[in-house]
Amino acid sequence: MTKLSRILVILLACITLSACTAKLVYRNLDWVVLEFVESYVSLNGDQEELLEMQLEDFASWHKRTELPKYQQQLQSLYNKDLSTVDNDFLVGQQQEFRSHIKSLAARITPDLYLLSRSLSDEQRAEFIKNLDEQQKEYMEEYSEMSESDIRERYLERIDKNLRRWLGDISSEQRQIAREWAQNIEITYQDWGMYRLNTRDRIKTLFARKDDPFFYQSEFTELMNQPERDYSDELLGKLERNRATANQSILAILSTVSDRQKMHFKSEIQDWLELVKDLQE
Repeated sequence: MTKLSRILVILLACITLSACTAKLVYRNLDWVVLEFVESYVSLNGDQEELLEMQLEDFASWHKRTELPKYQQQLQSLYNKDLSTVDNDFLVGQQQEFRSHIKSLAARITPDLYLLSRSLSDEQRAEFIKNLDEQQKEYMEEYSEMSESDIRERYLERIDKNLRRWLGDISSEQRQIAREWAQNIEITYQDWGMYRLNTRDRIKTLFARKDDPFFYQSEFTELMNQPERDYSDELLGKLERNRATANQSILAILSTVSDRQKMHFKSEIQDWLELVKDLQE
């Protein structure tokens, strides 16, 4: 179930939180994940117990195998002079981040497969119903927004991230951010179609639950190759948006001040300390 695969994003999405808050989430991962899963499907007692056992094993693996990788990447960021960052370094960091996600997806797939096989017909119907409702809410939210509104939201997100990692930004950096937001290709309709296609694949998966070979193969692909259902148009937009983002980031970093460099190092140091603490 592709939506359940978003569990793994809880770990890497902690980067949007403060280190202190992320630590709280990580230490209470069983509760956080259970709440997340049950926003899609109501589990019975046996399923909750199974999920808790799986999460315990997952947390042990993650601590032993993945956290050292995060520490290594964070250290490379800490050691880097922001004003010397080039496109190769930026792309390398992005590829490394994506490899973390793929590793998490591969590890969590067998556990979620077992959990999905335990769902009743009623639970499967509930899951699809919740997917439909969230898709409807997603499309309604964006369809009510003008292009100007959407670009303002892009700018707010960019500005928030810049201030978080660099502190106060200059007027020049703010202008680069504005141009960045204006040049992003809007993708909400493409993502809407992708979500519908994924929903349909999940419906087919559930309908063929008695075909174990198909079920396992399709489930594994949904979890580990979500991009298979990306349209050519979406792939093109994503590629161009990444290029726009990288160009904008490099332009901003070319104007970075010593104070902003210190702010960035302080943020990374907080995350380094968190990762080290979680490994103890």
